[in-house]
Amino acid sequence: MEKTTILVVEDENIVALDIKNRLKKLDYAVAGRAATGQRAVDLAIETRPDLILMDIRLKGDMDGIMAATQIRNQLDVPVVYLTAYSDEVTLQRAKITEPYGYIIKPLEDRDLHTTISMALYRHKTERELKESRQWLATTLKSIGDAVIATDNHGNIKYINPVAEALTGWKQAEAVGRASNEVFNIINAKTRLPTPSPVARAIQENKIVELEDNTLLLSRDGREIPVDDSAAPIIDDNGNIYGVVLVFRDFTERKLIEEKLKTYTVELQAQ
Repeated sequence: MEKTTILVVEDENIVALDIKNRLKKLDYAVAGRAATGQRAVDLAIETRPDLILMDIRLKGDMDGIMAATQIRNQLDVPVVYLTAYSDEVTLQRAKITEPYGYIIKPLEDRDLHTTISMALYRHKTERELKESRQWLATTLKSIGDAVIATDNHGNIKYINPVAEALTGWKQAEAVGRASNEVFNIINAKTRLPTPSPVARAIQENKIVELEDNTLLLSRDGREIPVDDSAAPIIDDNGNIYGVVLVFRDFTERKLIEEKLKTYTVELQAQ
């Protein structure tokens, strides 16, 4: 099993050597040591470490916070700040770079190991979550059905390209709007509004099928026969935190059904 690699950014030679020795004792591999902000950026890109221990106060034009900002813009690597100071102004500047922790100098082995372990775990979890979201977003964009996801108030959080094409609403415009404004449906026979399947899924806490003869009134004036269902999104505690609405254009199937009806009537009349 490969050791976790850590880049040490510290401009005091004695302190840097102490950190390197502590890391080796804790069974981490040291990817290198940088004494300036620019060198830290260059070494991070060159070595691609698993984590960076970054002294906030570095000599020169680029301090640790500025270096961390540049690294964050180019690499997905967690940064833990080292500092002998805890003044509010410095900490507020540091927070902008979304660090994975702080260690106050002088260092203690237990604090160093605990902070590094927690930072690596948090980074791994966030990366997996990000990959899962990207996978889900790609899947929803690729499927042939229209998909709209809402929060537990029925307001839209996501709409895939197929749903955009059918409703006439773009993602940027639809997000935050009430689902019944974007998914505007009526009964084809009565021409009366159809109860929102999203609202029903939330109220009844179950999958709700679209009613027969449902017409989607597109934003651009089209009337599109649609079918399928809305299902509540439920967490592990049984709480509803949203609804996923899946639907498809029913036009072609409607035409086939009408033709079959006409053909059946003609056969019966012979």
